[in-house]
Amino acid sequence: MSEKVITTVAAEDFIGRTREFDALWQHAKGETSKRGLLLFSAPSVGASELLKQVYDRLFLNQTETIPFYFALKKSDKTAKQAAIRFLQTFLQQTVAFRRKDARILRASPDVCELAELAIPSDGYWIDRLVATCQTESQLNDERSLVRNCLSAPFRAFSNGAKSFVMIDDLHEAEHLTGETDFVEELKDIFSHSSVQFVLAGNRRFLFDKLPSTKAETLELKPLDFNDAGLLTENLAEKSAVKINEQTRDLIAAQLDGNPTFIRFSIHAADAKKVDLDSFQQVEKIYTDELFGGKIGKFYDAIFSEIAPNVETQKHILGLLYDALTIEKEKTPIESWQLRTNLNDEDFYRTMRLLNTHEIVRVTSNLVEAMSENEILTDYIKARFRLETIAESRALVIGEMLSEFLKRAPKTMARFYRRTSAIGLRELLSVFNCQETPASLLDYSVFKDEYKGAPTDEVLKFIANEEAKIALPQIVYTAHTVAFYPPINQVTETERSAVALGFQESTYTDEDEIVWIAAEIDAKLEASRELTEFWCDRLEMVALVCNFLKYKLWLVAPEGFAPEAIEVLKQRNAYGSSRKQVELLIKFLQAENIVGEKPNANEYEMIVPMGEDTELIAAHAVEEIARRHHFAPKAINQIKTALVEACINATEHSHSPDRKIYQKFSIEKDKIVITISNRGLRLANKQAQEIKPDEGRRGWGLKLMQTLMDEVKFEQVDDGTRISMVKYL
Repeated sequence: MSEKVITTVAAEDFIGRTREFDALWQHAKGETSKRGLLLFSAPSVGASELLKQVYDRLFLNQTETIPFYFALKKSDKTAKQAAIRFLQTFLQQTVAFRRKDARILRASPDVCELAELAIPSDGYWIDRLVATCQTESQLNDERSLVRNCLSAPFRAFSNGAKSFVMIDDLHEAEHLTGETDFVEELKDIFSHSSVQFVLAGNRRFLFDKLPSTKAETLELKPLDFNDAGLLTENLAEKSAVKINEQTRDLIAAQLDGNPTFIRFSIHAADAKKVDLDSFQQVEKIYTDELFGGKIGKFYDAIFSEIAPNVETQKHILGLLYDALTIEKEKTPIESWQLRTNLNDEDFYRTMRLLNTHEIVRVTSNLVEAMSENEILTDYIKARFRLETIAESRALVIGEMLSEFLKRAPKTMARFYRRTSAIGLRELLSVFNCQETPASLLDYSVFKDEYKGAPTDEVLKFIANEEAKIALPQIVYTAHTVAFYPPINQVTETERSAVALGFQESTYTDEDEIVWIAAEIDAKLEASRELTEFWCDRLEMVALVCNFLKYKLWLVAPEGFAPEAIEVLKQRNAYGSSRKQVELLIKFLQAENIVGEKPNANEYEMIVPMGEDTELIAAHAVEEIARRHHFAPKAINQIKTALVEACINATEHSHSPDRKIYQKFSIEKDKIVITISNRGLRLANKQAQEIKPDEGRRGWGLKLMQTLMDEVKFEQVDDGTRISMVKYL
């Protein structure tokens, strides 16, 4: 376990923020073009922990740069109080770093004690800085005091003490009172910064208060699905809470990659001594967390901050409940003020906070509830039913738990559909008047000429195809829901897009055109009825948005039946199969823009140890290798190596489940085989390569190394793993 200075999470357990950490680390070292960096964070996704991780790395590495982390707090009532605490924190962290003593950070020395603790080379400028601030405090010159306190890092720099300044939770400045505007003074002072600095906080507050033209920007969003899954696994292992792949994925998807809520859920399961190895257990813990657990208390604190008056909270919850369940659309801000019964100052402060915490979205005097935040929606519904209409607690909990259980498989189905989406919006964005073979858009042409042919062969032939379709020049794309919200009732956001452009890039009214595209589901070729349904839906988008000239484009996995093709012709629409779209992406050289999809050529199987089950595995890998055109000699070598790997995984194993886990991954030029078992757990987190003892296991490894191109034998956290590679 690595040493912690101010972090709450050990460095090796801090998951999913490598890119953001590296960006901050480069900034700390001065490897960026600008002194400042604005960290725009979604609420509660771990910005503070990220900054603290950077702080710890700098502190423990003891570079010449002094790390300084300061977070505004709700207890800071005025800009003066915040500034004084800023100065004290800066001096405390400077002295601790210079003395290489983290214990000073856990003490509570006042500024005079810190001056005495400072090393001699820092004593002079610290004494002068403290004396100046004390004088201004006595003179009651608030603005000068605030400016001098906030300028402390620059005073230090001019005396040879270079620091990296991280100011966190700037959105808490909303609560500061007094004659001095803390954020404005901060902007003015740091606009002429001589040190590297980061200003962080809720993204909507920063977007409103801090122009980004003079600073680098970095946005912090929820963890992606894979990292959320890794975090869930890591926390579950440390807490000895059992999970499985299905519940791991549900936790990652349902909690929308929010690391704070994932931690709440795993810790709650640990405290209750229950496992999360079924959807039922996951939803029970989630329900408990909403009704009095940490998730509920998290939102309770936010609403208490936004509206300290309980009756005002009820009015706001009622408005949100109606917006989520009845109105489901933007409403004028005036109607909100009438129902909250607040004066102008209190009302607009309340709306600012609701917007900053991303509970509502306020645009052009219209208010919209954040319906995409399912956790927040569940919380609002629960509180409204319990407090406003006073339903029985047992009834509300029971009905909502039942609803969550019914929703769980739908959540996963929706998530998998989203992640398997082609990326229509990204693909449309690369349209730029290219002359494209008709077979890549028109399924009737593709079906007759190329269906079933290998990709390389199709790409070779279409280059000489005479029939062409001229793509438009697209200048703007968005998901269809942004233009027509009701479309969300029939499709996921990522599976439909609208693209605005010009047919021949002449930029005239006559040349304008809109493409409206959607992925549709059909096990076989899409039927006439399904095609008509989707043409109707997309034409409704055009009608509502007043698109006068438009082209519809439907994509079905296996293309379209002959009757459906006739419908497409009548409706001025293109219909393509998924294979055509994949070929179109290659033809337009858009792989990097549309993004790589997960490798579809992966096979997994689990076999019991012993009783010659390795022969079953050998038979399976033979079939896989044949399908992907490996030579007979190579196939025999792969089979033999796999048998040896299975024997090695079995011998001397301490596996509790007596199973061998196998994965066969076919990549462009190779097959990667991974064989693993469970049971041998190491104390440290770093996987270490091991060399088997001499004898049967050592001989088996040598044989595998002879037969395969690459072989790696490892001990990992939960057993042993053998990885083997064979190139085509």
